[in-house]
Amino acid sequence: MAATSERFVDCDPELFTKNFNRLPHEVQHNLSTNSLFQLSALAELSQRVASRERPHHSQGDIHIDEGTAESMSSSNLRDQAKTRAPELVEKIEQGQTWIILKHIEREPGYKEIFENCISDIMRLTGKQLLEQVKWFEAILFITSPNRVTDYHIDRECSWLLQIQGNKDMHFFNRADKDVLPDEELEQYWMGNNLASAYKPQFESRAMVFRLRPGVGVHSPVNTPHWLQNGDNVSISLNINFQFHEGAWENLFRANHYLRRVGLTPSSPGKYPLADNAKRHTYTALQDVRRLLKGQPRVPATEARKQYHQIVKMLASR
Repeated sequence: MAATSERFVDCDPELFTKNFNRLPHEVQHNLSTNSLFQLSALAELSQRVASRERPHHSQGDIHIDEGTAESMSSSNLRDQAKTRAPELVEKIEQGQTWIILKHIEREPGYKEIFENCISDIMRLTGKQLLEQVKWFEAILFITSPNRVTDYHIDRECSWLLQIQGNKDMHFFNRADKDVLPDEELEQYWMGNNLASAYKPQFESRAMVFRLRPGVGVHSPVNTPHWLQNGDNVSISLNINFQFHEGAWENLFRANHYLRRVGLTPSSPGKYPLADNAKRHTYTALQDVRRLLKGQPRVPATEARKQYHQIVKMLASR
């Protein structure tokens, strides 16, 4: 099913309801012919993102990996990106480069695309989901041919929309404890982004999605995956929902501390009442800790401001 011309993102409603934030599933979109995603336009976009005076991330909102140990290795990453990003985008076909442009929804043109994507996704989820969302984000991935993105898990609930080129995404069920043990999730939510380890003996359990222009995939929070790019340049737009703390991760953090004192905590979902008690207790203790240290519990100013703009936009539709 192709995305209808008036919808930027589309999916079978029954499939979406069944699998949303539980299992990966295919979606459709209509961005493949949009001129804002041509390489010449993306070279200009990379320059603007790299030059931001108020980036969301302390090291800047652009990440460049050229597939070598030396790539972008100095402490002055933002200055390097400003001078090199446009050239690397234009020459992406010749290298082993992976370029990430973060929060592109702040840029003219891309902002309108992002808002339409969010509106279409909210049509499927229901606007009540807004209460669980801390902020939204649009990330653009520009990848050289045949590049592999290593196995990992993410904090966000996302939709990856393939705009140019093709790639295979290998997903694993996050509920499969052979693939993703609770201990790995606990370490991940405690700050170890490399806690999840690829286990080749379970590759046969992978759900493989073959992405091509006009086709995307939904990735639930903490769903393990790795990517194999095709023999062409890949351009992909990722629409991210960052949920509030306590909705998921604080339960794993609570279990981490219980395990440290010698207990064997139950897996999340097995005993819902115990889950709620652990999650709320940990969240309350963290709030007290923040209060004592004078740390406000608020997300980045720009991202939160943009969230409220999205809420107003949705209310008007």
